[in-house]
Amino acid sequence: MKPEIRQVTSNAEMQAFLAVPSLVYGKGNVPPTAGSYTTSMRFVPVANPSLQHIRFANFVAIEDGVPVGRITASIDSLNPRPEEGFWGCFECVDNPEVAKALLDAAAQWLKNQNKTIMIGPATLNTNQQVGLMIKGFKYEPQREIPHNPPYYQNLVEDAGLTKIHDLESFNWQLPESLPRSLEKEVDLPGIIIRPVNYSKVAKEAKIFQEINNKVFSEMWGFIPMTLSESRGFLMSLALAVPANFFLIAEVDKKPAAMFLSIPHQKPNRSGTGGVIRLALAGIVPEYRQKGLHRLMLKEFYKQCRKFGFTTGEVSQVAESNHGIKNKIIGPMFGGEVIKLHRVYKRDLN
Repeated sequence: MKPEIRQVTSNAEMQAFLAVPSLVYGKGNVPPTAGSYTTSMRFVPVANPSLQHIRFANFVAIEDGVPVGRITASIDSLNPRPEEGFWGCFECVDNPEVAKALLDAAAQWLKNQNKTIMIGPATLNTNQQVGLMIKGFKYEPQREIPHNPPYYQNLVEDAGLTKIHDLESFNWQLPESLPRSLEKEVDLPGIIIRPVNYSKVAKEAKIFQEINNKVFSEMWGFIPMTLSESRGFLMSLALAVPANFFLIAEVDKKPAAMFLSIPHQKPNRSGTGGVIRLALAGIVPEYRQKGLHRLMLKEFYKQCRKFGFTTGEVSQVAESNHGIKNKIIGPMFGGEVIKLHRVYKRDLN
């Protein structure tokens, strides 16, 4: 029986949209990124300032009165690649016909918005939840990192989508001592590395926005971050990330770099075994090739050693980001890829 694809226009249809993960994963096993509350808040302007420049359409697949799949199509007016539209929020039972119908619905909506390429999964753009997990299923799901059943890869590829980019995650163990490659002295006058100041959100949001947009402007999938998005991002971290793990570097009082790590598991009673995830790191172009990455890694090492975070993950590094992989991940963390998230495309012409 061919599934019925409905565009979500009522509260009842939205409830069906939100109910799909419980069918896919089973109640109590839905990963954090797919939970009903988390998903619903993505579509509330007060909770998600990105909606100031994003338009979207939600679709739900119904079979015999039961919601069996869902998808979101979205466009971002700030995207510097105007031909692109996105698909995301994808959840589906193991049924190729349902998956193809959902992807076709998203593609048609984007085509009607004059888009010629569909990229995803990206909910609701490439600054938010990105990628289909194709490796690393044995690891515990984490907040904001996509986690899905292995069969999703076949559903998407059987529907005709092809790879456009991979995002790699690496594991690491904190060395007993600082790696020798990071011990070299750095002569950079005017450098200050400090924790973020959550009590001055307005000021820090401007600094974070400036660093983010300068660091990532040449990276795959870049969409500039607005000031309201930066402010919302900082506020979302205030209760989850200690200031010492959100490092800001300034040179002569000018924003130069950032290093954000998110604790995942507290240290044990002996003060070790804490798990932390390196989520964002980057250096403004004019301060690269000056050894600043070594100073940031030294400070990160010191904080991890002090607070007992001895293992962790470096999450979702674009496969093309050789600078981060060679200068930050290599010296401190090693090079073993433990998770892989794939981004796909479909030509809409």
